[in-house]
Amino acid sequence: MLQDLDLISARIGQLADRTRQLRRERDTLRAQLDDAQRTARTLKDQCAQRDAALLTLQSQLSDRDDEVLLKLEASQRSEGSLKEQLNLQLASHDTLSNQLASSQADVDRLKKVAVVAQERIDAVLARLPGASVAEES
Repeated sequence: MLQDLDLISARIGQLADRTRQLRRERDTLRAQLDDAQRTARTLKDQCAQRDAALLTLQSQLSDRDDEVLLKLEASQRSEGSLKEQLNLQLASHDTLSNQLASSQADVDRLKKVAVVAQERIDAVLARLPGASVAEES
């Protein structure tokens, strides 16, 4: 019986040791679980922050796209206006060039008429009586 009691006592000691070991393992596992949960929360927070940053960037990109489209439309309108002005200026230039050419032709014609008129006047003056006396003085 003493032997049975010693066996039971030894067995209870083993169970107590095993219980203490299991409690230490449980505490270690709980600490690891707490660390894992903190890490998971930290990672979730980082993920949420990155998602928010991504949404902000997407919004900014959309805003920039809208601005670019507006500027593109404005530049296309401006380009159309400038082309129209250029065409008007080219037409005006052509008109002025034609007018200049016509004026120069008129000037050339008038110069020829003036030369012919001067020659006729000189011929008439040469035929007038006393013209040779006036020329000698």
